[in-house]
Order: sequence, then C-alpha cells, then structure tokens
Amino acid sequence: MKRSIKAIAACLSAVMIAPTFAACSGGHGGRTEIEFWYAAGATDSKIIKSMVRAYNECQGVEDGVYVSADNRQKVDKSSLMIDAPSVVMIKDENFKAWAVEGLYHDMTAYYDTDAGSYSESDIPESLTNRFRIDNNKKDGKINAGKGAALQGVPFGSVSMVYYYSKGALADQKVNVISATEEELAAKAEYANVVAHGYAEYKEKPFVGAEQSTNLAGESVYKVFNNRIAMNWDEYRYFSKMFTRAYNETSPTTYGITQHWWFSYGWSVGGDCIGYNTSTGKYEFTVADTKPNYLVTAADGVTLAGSKYAAGEIVRYEDKSKITDKGAFAELPSQYDALTEFVRTTVPVDKVVDTIENNEKVCGYGISTATDDHSAATLIDGTAAMIASDQSAVTSLSVTYQDKYDIAPALQYKRYEDGSVYYDGDKTFDNQYLKVIGEKYDGDVKSASGKVFTGAPEKVGGAEIKGYEATFSKADALVIPERSDPAAYEAAWKFIRWAASAEGQKLYMKTGNAPNQTALAFGADYVNGVEGKNYWAFANGAKTGSIGDWSYFVNGKWVNDWEGIFNNQLRGGYYTIQQFLNEKAAAANSAIGKVDIFLNGRK
Repeated sequence: MKRSIKAIAACLSAVMIAPTFAACSGGHGGRTEIEFWYAAGATDSKIIKSMVRAYNECQGVEDGVYVSADNRQKVDKSSLMIDAPSVVMIKDENFKAWAVEGLYHDMTAYYDTDAGSYSESDIPESLTNRFRIDNNKKDGKINAGKGAALQGVPFGSVSMVYYYSKGALADQKVNVISATEEELAAKAEYANVVAHGYAEYKEKPFVGAEQSTNLAGESVYKVFNNRIAMNWDEYRYFSKMFTRAYNETSPTTYGITQHWWFSYGWSVGGDCIGYNTSTGKYEFTVADTKPNYLVTAADGVTLAGSKYAAGEIVRYEDKSKITDKGAFAELPSQYDALTEFVRTTVPVDKVVDTIENNEKVCGYGISTATDDHSAATLIDGTAAMIASDQSAVTSLSVTYQDKYDIAPALQYKRYEDGSVYYDGDKTFDNQYLKVIGEKYDGDVKSASGKVFTGAPEKVGGAEIKGYEATFSKADALVIPERSDPAAYEAAWKFIRWAASAEGQKLYMKTGNAPNQTALAFGADYVNGVEGKNYWAFANGAKTGSIGDWSYFVNGKWVNDWEGIFNNQLRGGYYTIQQFLNEKAAAANSAIGKVDIFLNGRK
C-alpha cells in the first residue's frame, strides 16, 4: 500500500532527527527480521545505515519487516553461500558469474504482483537489463538482459565523466556555461548560443562573454558548456588548445588523459563484440571496418523483423540485411572509432596504423602517453581534463575542491558543412575548429564562402549523431537463494523500497547517482554539492552501459587482449594491425565459447 506524501515526509523528518536506530519492543513488534550485507566506506556506510533506519521506522512497520545492516567491507561469493543473509549488495562485474551458479532467488514474480512503489520504468534500461538473467539455457544459450528473469535490482551507479580544471579554462579565457539544449532554448540570454559542448564565436554570444585569441590567431569568444557533450572534433581541438606543444601559452602540458573508449565505439552504435546470427556466436568486432548506419527514414525501418525508429543505429547483426541505403546515413565504423580514440592517446612520433598506399596514421600527441588517468594529473597541471569515474571525487575534494568541475562524456555528432577547417596542408597541425559566424568554403576559410552556423546536420527525420555513450558501474540488491526461504518476501519488500524513489532519496547522499532518473536530474542531486555539476553524473547514469568485462560470466574473455590494448596499443608501441594479428584470433576463440546471449542494449 502506498502512503501519502505527508506520511512519507513525517517519517523522513523523524529519521533526520533520530540519533540512533529505533528499537521496537517485543522483538521489533513481531516483525520478520532480516539481515542486509553491503560493502562501503565509512561515510557511505553511515548513509546506508540511515536508509535502513528510515525503513525500520516507517515503511518497515507497514511491511512487518525489520532490517539489520552489516557493512562487510568486501562482499564476495561466500556471502551467498551457507547461512547467507536475506539481502546482499553486489557489483555488476560479479553478477552473472554468481547468477549462473543459481545463487540468487528469482524476484520476477514479486515484481509482477507486488512491486509496491518500485518500477523499472523509472530507471534506465541499461541498469535494469544488466541484472536480468535466466538460469536455464534455451537453444544452448542463457538469455541475459531484456525479458530475462529479475535476479537483481539496481541500487545506484557511478559512471565515466570528464573532470576539468577551472583554472586552466580561465587561463585560456574560456567562457563556461551550464545549460542543456532545452535550457538554451528557454533562456533569452542564450538566444545566440548554439548547442555545442565547445564552440568559438565571431560575435559575442551572450552578455559578459570575454573575448580572446584562438589557436588560429583569431579574436573569438570561446564557450564551453558543461551540460552538452562535445563531439569528436570539439574534443580534439579542446585538447589541442591545452597541449603546450601546440599552444605555448597553455597552463598544462597536455589537454587530456584518456583511458576508456566507450564514448567513441559505443557512440556510433558499435561494440567490441557482435552477434553472428548465422553461426550463433559472438565475434570480436573491436576493429570492424564495416560502416555503421543511422536510420533517417521518418517512419523508421524494419530489418528482418527488427524495427528501428528514426535516429536509431542498426545493430551489428542487422547491418548485412540493409539492401536500400536510402533510408540510412553512414556513420564511422568501429575501426574508424578505434583509430580516432587511439590517436588521442598516442604521441605524434608513433604510428597508430598503416593504411592504403602505405600511409602511416600517427597520434595527435594531446594526451599523456601513460595509463595514468588519476586525479593527480589534473591537480599537478599535467592535463586540463581527465576521464575518470566518481572515484576521482574523493581525491579532488581533498586538495582541489574549488578548482575543478565536471562535464559529460563526448558524443559523435555532425554539423552542417563540418566542424573543422585547414590552414595549409590537411594535417593535424593545420586543423582548426570552425568559428560560428565566420565564412568557409568547405574545409577552407573564405570571405566568399558560406557562414558556419553550427547547426546540426539533418537527413530525413534524424539528426546525424550517435548515442550518448559512456560506461557505468552499478550495484544491485539480490536475495541469496540459500538464505532463509521464509524471509524471501520480507527481503523483497525491503529491496523494492530501497530501490524506489523514497529509498534512493537517502542513498543519493553518497554522491553516487540514484537509479531513479527523475531523482538523478532533480535539484537535490544535481545541486547537492555546491559548485559542482553533478548533472554530468546523472547523465552518465542515464546513458552509461555495462563495462565489457561484465558482459558474460566473468571478465576472462578480455583478459588475454586488454593488457596490450590498454598499454602497447594506446601507448603507440603496437599498431592496430599488430594488435589484431596478435590478439584477434584468441579473442574470437574466447568469445565464441560464451553461452550467454545479451538481449537489448547493455
């Protein structure tokens, strides 16, 4: 039974002022007592225990359930075995491995008939799907994702975002704003601002904007919007601006430190795996050279029974079914995305790959050449921006508290007439970002050319852009199969509350994004830390996908190739072809043996 808003508010108020756990007489009023095990640091542990206290004093009374919370520091497989507690919080990287051993109790029936105030419709599919999996094989495969059994309930997540130095941007006189596309359209003060993550303007775009000189020596207004994803060109140019080898006035040695490539390959609809329907096996597609396709037909298309709406990207298994390309726009292939990503991390004197006519493609030299994406590289001035997950907040908040902010991961997007132009040979040295309000003839600046407006490129019924894509890590609440069966229902009642809006309002005080989309984008979370753009974390929770190490039973399928990928390849010591020659066969062999089928976007 759902309680009134006043009743909920009264409970929460009581919890906020209560100094200790409430203790009911007579064995907690005859309620069913259950144990909840979790793993958290000291600060987060206090918050989780306050959640439990809130439940016990309010909803738990109505449910007839009393919860004892125990921070076990590390929750492992043994927590689900003999004498297991009624509820356990586990990480998504372990979820499937323990699911296939039958260690979770299926909660599907509870959700279907007794959901309470919990609803998957309030949560991103990328979170709910990763905790759905069947135990029994069908046609030799275990179905995971959409439509599978509910064996875990999402309990918040952390995602990859960009942390940037406010001082570095101020040094280069970059004007920083925070406005979504909807907010730009609604605010008169931003009437002349285009929805770009980073852009340069010929004319003053808003009152108070400061003018400065760009890399091409032009007087412009530089604008960075920390609530809109940069496209690949903007990100590359932004990084160039803060790399001293290209800009002697840069306050940092490099523009970025970059580790994960999800925002490249996943943005154009690809992956490191693809399902071959004819063989019934997954294939290693990290460098697939076939282009990806975006649906542009206003009414969408159907490919062999699979329906795609305008703006959706065709999945790997359906690309070969396209016969009439008139309803699609071509997007970069996985190989293109991989090449662009690796070029951001490789020095200029090292080869990323050798292509047609023996042409060597080299790095941009805009990132540290190491795997170091820690907060220290931002703090010490090595880089102006780092890619990291929410773990960086802990380090930054100690010595860099007022000196950084946060922005969303990048996204593949195209603008009318392209984003860049060249002053001389078409090399990275001579490549610049087009200035909104200037005239260009194709990719050359020209007084007789066309004014660049920065408007998105559109074909048919769709803008030509990829998905917003990043990776996220998530926790789930599960009921161990080997816990007390008499307490299964009580465990479910606590789980559905903890994952509902009421429970997540308390959980989000940890700083992790709540699973509820409305809460994540609400003022209490987005503005919860003064001066920090937690909107980026909320957006990451919405757009994040499970990491490739968590796709199948465990991460062993990536172990054989990820070391060379993350070190030799991204450092410029291997070319893409050398990497494939050495590791593609082994990766295909490993991936061809998996017996889990991933249904729906991960």
